[in-house]
Order: sequence, then C-alpha cells, then structure tokens
Amino acid sequence: MRKAKIFAVSAVMLLGAGLGYCRAERLISDEKAIKEMLPDTDRVEKTVRTLTEAEIAVIRGQLGSLTLPAEGGKKTADVLEYTFYFGMKGDKKTGVALFDSEPGKWGAINFIYGLDPETGKIRNMAVVSLSEKRGRPVALKSFLKQFFGRGKPDPFDIGKGLNAIAGATVSSKTAAFSARKAVVLYDALFPRPQTAP
Repeated sequence: MRKAKIFAVSAVMLLGAGLGYCRAERLISDEKAIKEMLPDTDRVEKTVRTLTEAEIAVIRGQLGSLTLPAEGGKKTADVLEYTFYFGMKGDKKTGVALFDSEPGKWGAINFIYGLDPETGKIRNMAVVSLSEKRGRPVALKSFLKQFFGRGKPDPFDIGKGLNAIAGATVSSKTAAFSARKAVVLYDALFPRPQTAP
C-alpha cells in the first residue's frame, strides 16, 4: 500500500511538472528573418555594439530597465551587447535589423525588428521563437502590424493606442516593451541628425 501511495504521489508530481513545461517553438530561422527585415539590399553589414555606462543610463531612463523581469518579478540578466544588421544597396543603408529576447509568461519570446535607418521607425517585425502557451497569437502579423510606423516619440503602451491579445496580456506587453526597446536602442547607439519640422 505504501509503495502504491509513493508511486501515485510521484506520478502526480511528474505530471504537474510536465504541465508547467512548454518547449520553445522556432517559427523562422535567423537567416530568413534577416532577409525578411531587409528585403531591398545587395548585402548585409554587421555591426556589434557593446553598451557603455552612459548609453545604459540613457536607455534605462527611457525604458525603466534594459530587460523585462521574468514571470513572478524575477530579475533577468541584462544584455549589454547587440548586433545590428544594416541592409546596403551600393553605399546607402536601406534598412536595419535587430534581434531582441524578452521573457514572456512561459519562457523567452525572441523578436526581430526591421527599422528605417533614417527615422528609426519600425518597418517590420516578427517573432523568431517563443514558448508561450496562450500567447502564440503574438506572432501573428495581424497583431504585429500595429507596431509598424512607430518611432521614439510614439506611445508603446498596451491599452493606450495598442491592442492586447485576449488572454495573452503578458505576451502582448512583452511585444510592446521589446518594440519600444528596439527603437530606443537604435536611437541611442546610432543618433541621426535632427531635422526641422
């Protein structure tokens, strides 16, 4: 009888642990994602930037933090190095692509952004991989399109100009934070001359 109880408790514990587990799903390869973000190019040039203390202070001042906390408020490690992919046609930059990873409810959500090199606005974005159970619709273009055309002065708050996915508020807020972060990072690391209105 005692062995049966131990077996039953062990089975419940294993089953319970399995229910909380969600495997990451790869939606697009990094190479294909870069091509999708930089469609009008002859070549792609990579630039790796490590954030300086001054840049970190500027970015934190605009975002509040470099990375969202994980589920339950757990601190996540700040990424201090970013790779920017510049699409080139001749000597002209035609686009910028940038990867970002932020914690969702069930694991990391990995995004890629296509930015306008002149304005820093989002032209395109996609989810590269995710582990979300209910937040999978965050990868749909119908959801992501609401970020297209947004730049540094635009609001990136869910419920204030941006719609959430029903039942996936955490995933929706993660997408909004990551989109704003992409715009802020590019602006802080590659400042452009200000033009008169």
